[in-house]
Amino acid sequence: MSFKSFKLLRLVVVVILGILVTWAAANGNPWIPIPAVIAATIILLLFRRGVKEVIVDERTFSIAYKASRVAFVIFGVGAVTIGTTLLALGKAGQPDLKPIGFTLSYSICALVLIYSIAYSYYNRKFGGKE
Repeated sequence: MSFKSFKLLRLVVVVILGILVTWAAANGNPWIPIPAVIAATIILLLFRRGVKEVIVDERTFSIAYKASRVAFVIFGVGAVTIGTTLLALGKAGQPDLKPIGFTLSYSICALVLIYSIAYSYYNRKFGGKE
């Protein structure tokens, strides 16, 4: 299978998945999206195995790393700023905003903790001394 065919099949699977999830949400059925996502993932993995061309190279990994790093920093700074602002507004007389601020703040703490653990793991795996 060519990479072009794979991209077309991937688009078809994603559209079908989107239709199923939207239909399930509209009908209030929470049991359809989970198996649909699992089935779509398995189908895409099977399609990907059939591709004979190179799908990913070092350039793709480099671009993905840089994009994820920028997204992490922008989201982190934005979420900390918004979370702190919501907590301050919660103390200043808007009590409904306080739980949202705490949720956002704890989410950022979890994100930084996951990042630290992943960084330590990969640093040891690839021979870092830190």
